[in-house]
Amino acid sequence: MTHLLQKVFLAWCLLLALSFESSAHAADGQALRFHEIAGGDGTPLNVVETGNATGPAVVLLHGFSQSYLSFALQLHDPELNKRFRLIAIDLRGHGGSGKPWTLEAYAGHKPWAQDLRQVVDALKLDRPIIVGWSFGGYVAMDYVREYGAGAVEGLVLTGSHGGLIRRADGPPNHYDGDLDAAIENARHFMQLMTVKPVSNDAFDRGVFSTLMMPAYVRNAMVQKRLDNTDMLATLAVRTLVILGEKDGSLPAEKIRDVLSENPNISVRILPAVGHSAFMEAPETFDRALLKFRSEEHTSEL
Repeated sequence: MTHLLQKVFLAWCLLLALSFESSAHAADGQALRFHEIAGGDGTPLNVVETGNATGPAVVLLHGFSQSYLSFALQLHDPELNKRFRLIAIDLRGHGGSGKPWTLEAYAGHKPWAQDLRQVVDALKLDRPIIVGWSFGGYVAMDYVREYGAGAVEGLVLTGSHGGLIRRADGPPNHYDGDLDAAIENARHFMQLMTVKPVSNDAFDRGVFSTLMMPAYVRNAMVQKRLDNTDMLATLAVRTLVILGEKDGSLPAEKIRDVLSENPNISVRILPAVGHSAFMEAPETFDRALLKFRSEEHTSEL
């Protein structure tokens, strides 16, 4: 009888928590809707939607080893929800999406581009703005490479040049199944993502997302195409690049000088910001996104 009462009590607590969560979302009008959408090869993709169902679509693409949770601040921002239909995707091999076994599932640009196209078609998105953080910027460029400039309204790259500038590749890492090492590496990884420490919730989300990527996916992604330098001169998409002045992985001034060769690309450098502008300076980032949609962007806001 005691075990039965314990089960009833736990069930009641769960229902109470779910009820509280639902009412909280209902109160702020920012409930998240989850979709499972088949990618280009049938890989199930975890897709999150919120905001204005009739507003212009903005697709958010996270960085390497992360998930839709990277954009938690944007997904729950009242002004962005009022203006935009926000879509965040767990990329293949990441987060709650499927994690194919073969090397071919991650090589080249097509698997990534086709996944994004499947989401665009399934949700009937009309020429979305694509926001790509870090590795997500490469996926945004994959999409334009495969489907052309007319497939998007614009690109916003943050903490990323999308491969428009050649990167200096070091020797490839090899990952194994050592989970203790993976936990430590995940914590170290998140410490590098920002100049100043983020909230405990944001840090934990990043660590947990990192641990959801298996070692075999990390090793397979060595095959991923990361060179889009052939697209720099011809990119005919209105593009805003938001970089952090303190981002140790990207020389912001040099990137601005190179990307300025294309008149369709504008670069904004944020002071005292590292690799993750949308987390470190969310108000500035969100205003830039709103302005990008409402008028021709410039490097000055």
